[in-house]
Amino acid sequence: MAIVDELAGVRWRRGLACRLPRLWLDQPRAGALGILVDADMPVPPRARVLATPMAANLAGLTAGRALQVPYGQPFQLGAGAVELLPSGASLGGAIARLHTKGQTVLAVRSASLDPLPSCAQLELRDADVLLLDAGLAEAHTLSAGELRAHLHAAMKPPAHVWLLQEPLLALNLLLWADGALRLAPSLLRLVQRSGLPILAPQSPGKQPSGLLLWPLRQAARLPLAWRDVPRSVVAEPDQPIADGLAHLPFSRRLTGDTLQALAQQAACPTVLAWGAGAEFLAHRLAANGQQCHVLRIPFQLPLV
Repeated sequence: MAIVDELAGVRWRRGLACRLPRLWLDQPRAGALGILVDADMPVPPRARVLATPMAANLAGLTAGRALQVPYGQPFQLGAGAVELLPSGASLGGAIARLHTKGQTVLAVRSASLDPLPSCAQLELRDADVLLLDAGLAEAHTLSAGELRAHLHAAMKPPAHVWLLQEPLLALNLLLWADGALRLAPSLLRLVQRSGLPILAPQSPGKQPSGLLLWPLRQAARLPLAWRDVPRSVVAEPDQPIADGLAHLPFSRRLTGDTLQALAQQAACPTVLAWGAGAEFLAHRLAANGQQCHVLRIPFQLPLV
């Protein structure tokens, strides 16, 4: 394992940047160009993103804020190009293949080897470097099959509420449940924008029954009739959960064994890991004979 400040043009400059002009790979930021890997990523004002047409539609982004790039069509950017490929993790979700100065980087932040029901299957292409977000390398999350089993158990009486950290997950849950779920109004609008052939889901109603899906960030606006109903939070494993709520850890970001499996499947000559679990992942890959570098992220004191 080697700790590096830059590899194949990828470096940390108060964010994850690459050689391509003003392109950020970790999250969109104001006044710059980023990649929208999942439609429910926050996009700040004045930020622009490269996104698939479906992701841009689901995120409600105007043409001026989203440069729409269909899967498999390279987009010229300065002296290089970006190609978006299906991530298998969300409707319209993407991984990025970056071409610059004779090198190719496959950048993966969220992905699924076992695609969720609304998603195109993950597509990996040849690359010199596999760039992995290892922020959750030491965490465990439910697999798609395990989440589906929890869903069907929660659909049985008595009534139950699932608070979703990821609104896009509602689309997959509806497909698994054949539409037999109740939805928050904001999630109903998401269903309408998706264009998926989903049976019309039910609105919350005044009498709690069945399973209600509700965005976690709108938990304070849960209808009064549902506030005493048992609640579970479907969120990343490091998400703080209030006392008395069940936690179902689930994330589109790769965790634990899935990170290692993707690195082996991609078969890139070099892996570059970043995030809190980068060194942990590097040691695991090295034990299997795979070369992995860790991107150095300078320690910064908080501003007070």
